[in-house]
Amino acid sequence: MNNSRRISTFVLLAAIVSPTMLTAHEGHSHAPSPQTQQTIIRLNTEAPKVHFVVQRRTAETVRPDLAKLFDPFKDKVSVRFDRDFLFVESNGMPDHSMMTGITAWQQQVPLPQSYTGNNAWRIPLHPVPATNPMSTKEHFFRGAIALAVNGVPIFNPIKNDGRTDTLLAGELDQWGGHCGRADDYHYHIAPVHLEKIVGVGNPVAVALDGYPIHGYNDPDGKPPTDLDWLGGHKGPDGEYHYHATKAFPYLNGGFYGQVTERNGQVDPQPRAQGVRPSLPGLKGAKIVGFENPTPGSFIVRYEVFGDPRSVQYTVADNGSATFNFVSAQGTKTEHYTPRQGGGGDGRRNAQRPGAQRPSGNEGRGGEGGGRPEDERAGGDPIVAALDTNGDGRIDKTELRGAAEALRKLDKNKDGQITSEEIRGPGDGRRGGPRERPRDGGGPAGQAGGPRGPAAGDGPRQPWILVHADEIDLDKNKIISRDEIVGEATKAFAGYDTNNDGEISQSELSGRGGSRSAMGGFLKGHSKEIDRDGDGILTRTEAVGNAERMFAKMDGDRDGEISSSEMEASRRH
Repeated sequence: MNNSRRISTFVLLAAIVSPTMLTAHEGHSHAPSPQTQQTIIRLNTEAPKVHFVVQRRTAETVRPDLAKLFDPFKDKVSVRFDRDFLFVESNGMPDHSMMTGITAWQQQVPLPQSYTGNNAWRIPLHPVPATNPMSTKEHFFRGAIALAVNGVPIFNPIKNDGRTDTLLAGELDQWGGHCGRADDYHYHIAPVHLEKIVGVGNPVAVALDGYPIHGYNDPDGKPPTDLDWLGGHKGPDGEYHYHATKAFPYLNGGFYGQVTERNGQVDPQPRAQGVRPSLPGLKGAKIVGFENPTPGSFIVRYEVFGDPRSVQYTVADNGSATFNFVSAQGTKTEHYTPRQGGGGDGRRNAQRPGAQRPSGNEGRGGEGGGRPEDERAGGDPIVAALDTNGDGRIDKTELRGAAEALRKLDKNKDGQITSEEIRGPGDGRRGGPRERPRDGGGPAGQAGGPRGPAAGDGPRQPWILVHADEIDLDKNKIISRDEIVGEATKAFAGYDTNNDGEISQSELSGRGGSRSAMGGFLKGHSKEIDRDGDGILTRTEAVGNAERMFAKMDGDRDGEISSSEMEASRRH
């Protein structure tokens, strides 16, 4: 190598090691060539290339044994895990038939659920025995307590009233399951029938504390003889597990492991997403068949006092559902689209045989807690008269009928509308304060409970807030969903004199519903509650309206309106 090449190489290496050395040699007779200078500049300014090698932690790469329990149903159930938890995803729909054999039916039907992503089931991989185990006889009356290996949740055998055994009450199908308010299918007893798929002696479910649930026998084929009060014991391997039993508690009678109870259920756990309001029980009903003819299409066949009927429904990929209620009287169709938050708060468009919708405003209807006619559209009686469908807007159809609508304000039919006719008798907006009715609720002797604020008393308060004392049957200062639904059901039954599940205009004009605090509300707000505008109130509409009113005040979505939530809803 000649001297010039040695010097150039030295300068190049020196520049890489220390850029200041290059500066020291500027002007030297052995300066690098222009090409070498460019190389030096590039090496000094280019970001270094660093290669990272990511290696997973060994504890997270070994598939846990708990995950393997769900393998027989891998076509419908998927699992993932981290160091602490197993996450199970499913749609909550089993492969077997459902609902057949139920004799105490709440009119709910199975709909696929989205137990995925952040709404997946979470089960501890390393369960820890609890210092003070909790019993399902006294706790966990809401939500799931276990998860079957086919991805179907399992609830406490005791329903949320804290006393009713769902199996003995006739509420369960031949598989030990039924549907909740969100049309979510779940079991209430151990699904021992799954042993035909997973094998006798293998777990059929996992409790939410992380301990498995076996069938009636141990892996050796013999029934256990040393079960503790929780329905479990330690096997020959020293590991704790629960067993199914043929009498209460049917599965784990509590939690041997640590769990957190919040609002009466294990927390956290997924939330079922309903698309329609929950319904009351249907007297005399018995489910006699279930079919799934095509993907997303289902039929529940039932009888009411021997009269054959069916619910035929389809579920789209976006979660919307169409229900056809078929009976000898005809077919009623209801369509629901899901709303964010679920819980049976979907939007509905329904069409019955011969039903007439308001022209120009199909499908619109007032939300729960609607306003009287004279307060719609800002409280202007003239605007309210023109706004015949009560949606707060005057459309082209209503404008064309304006003359006829205004004639209704001409009380004495003299061809003129005076200010007195516009205000109506006793209107307190002008001419001094309005006289308040006795007993705060109307003329003496009229039922309906405490009076809401009159004009001039300040903002109109939510109906539930005004009638809280009447709705709160157990007087615990908390309004539960069951209490508000029960109030709506009682009011509806008071008007539905022929028990056909509908309130006609003639029935609504009667006094039957006055036995309930909500009776007057149904009558006074019937146009807003009648969401399809056919002039008939259905039980679904009445209960759905009550649930929407409830949802507006149930800020934390825990199924209860607390004192603080009631105060927060107060309008000032």
